[in-house]
This record gives sequence, structure tokens and C-alpha cells, in this order.
Amino acid sequence: MPDIVAGSPLRDEAKDNVAARIQRNGLLVRENPSRHKLLVVTNGSPEVARGIATALGVPLPEAADAVTGDDPCCYRIAPNRWLVCYEKGYGLGERLIRTSAGMAAAVNDVSDGYVSIQLSGKLAYDLLVRGCEQDLHRRAFGQGRFAATQIAAIDVLIHAAGEQGTYELIVDRSLAMDLWMWLKDRAAELSA
Repeated sequence: MPDIVAGSPLRDEAKDNVAARIQRNGLLVRENPSRHKLLVVTNGSPEVARGIATALGVPLPEAADAVTGDDPCCYRIAPNRWLVCYEKGYGLGERLIRTSAGMAAAVNDVSDGYVSIQLSGKLAYDLLVRGCEQDLHRRAFGQGRFAATQIAAIDVLIHAAGEQGTYELIVDRSLAMDLWMWLKDRAAELSA
């Protein structure tokens, strides 16, 4: 029996071996297929959280909708539950699994379950507010904030990442194409 290999649900949108992208009017929307995702769950013990944070190299955020780090980036998605996203941390998943062995913690690679889409440019905010009821204005949703919300009735995690006008969207792979098509259609309606 052949191995089953997960591919991007947006692979049909990719061209010339480059990840799916939309580029127009100073807006760039692109899939980031190299973004790895880990789900970390602990029993709430401060010692366990410190051990995981030491292995990560960044503290685990304690407050709701808090984010720590850049690469890796840690989202607190529920009490004692974090989503860790990273690109450069070769071996990070294995290191966290080794660290959590014998602890009251679980580390699961959920990379194939979610798709990361990055938006940047002067029209990124305008695009997002067309389908999101979350207040994304910088005064309420500044750099480093994230929210579990909806865009066009699709559940997403939105992170105001990096410089102003840059966002990361993390969406369940089963809804990624729906979100992509919505972004593509709305991007076509924007003018510079």
C-alpha cells in the first residue's frame, strides 16, 4: 500500500513550483507551506511550562490572546494549550517531544491540519475588514496581538505579525480553499 503524503490544499493555486499567491495593487497574499505547527498541552504546572519554554527558547504566553516570540511564535489558544508555529527551528518538534517525555505535557505535530496564509501590504487591512467583525484597527489590534475569529464565516486565527499591515492567518486545512477563494475574490475588488 502506498504511503499517504499530505499536500497543501492550495496546491492547485500554486504556479511554477511557487506556493499559492495573489499579488495586486500593493497587496501580497501567499501561502506559507514551510510553517510548522505544534500543539502543546500541559497540566498547568508552572515547572512543566518552564521546561517547555526553555526548550522553545521563548516563554509561553500566559494571558488570553497573547503571543510570544517570532520564530518560534507561541499562541495561547486556551488555558494550558499553546499553538507553536515556526520555520527555522529544525528539530524543534523532536526537542519538545524529548523535553516533554516524563512530564505532564503532550506535544503533537499538527502542521498538516492547518494552513498558514500571510497578508502584507497597504491593502491587507482593507481586505481583512471586508469579512471580519473583529476590530483589526491598530489601536485595538496592535502588533503582536492575535484573535480566534471568523473571516467570511470561516474560523481563523489572525495574528498582527511583524510590521504594520502584515498578518498571518491560520486556518483548518479543510477550510483553506474556501478562505483562499474569498481572499482572491475580495482582493480583485480592491483598488490602490
